[in-house]
Amino acid sequence: MSEKRIKFLFYKEYINKNLSKKIKPLITEKAIFTNISNNYYTFIFPIYFNKKEISKYLQRVYRIKITKLHTNIYSKKKRNKRILKKTFSGIKLKKFKKAFFKVKDF
Repeated sequence: MSEKRIKFLFYKEYINKNLSKKIKPLITEKAIFTNISNNYYTFIFPIYFNKKEISKYLQRVYRIKITKLHTNIYSKKKRNKRILKKTFSGIKLKKFKKAFFKVKDF
C-alpha cells in the first residue's frame, strides 16, 4: 500500500470514530420545517471548525453538494438551582457552533 492510501485510511477512521460523536444533526420543529420548505439542514459542530472544513466534512461523509452555508456560535448558558434556601450555579451547555446549509437539488 502506498503512503497516501495509508494516510487516507487513518484519516477516514479518525473521522468515523472521533468526529461522529461531536457532530450531530439538530432535530427540532424549526429545523425540520426549514428542511421541508427550503431544503436547509442544521448540524452542530465543534467551535474550531471553519466554513471550509465544515463543507469538506459534509461532502466527504454525506456525499452532498452544498450551495449555501451559514454558521452561528452559541456561548455557554448558566443555570442556577435553588435547594433548601441555597443557590447552586453551574454551566448547562458548552460553546458550540451551529451550521445551516442548503443542499443542491437533485
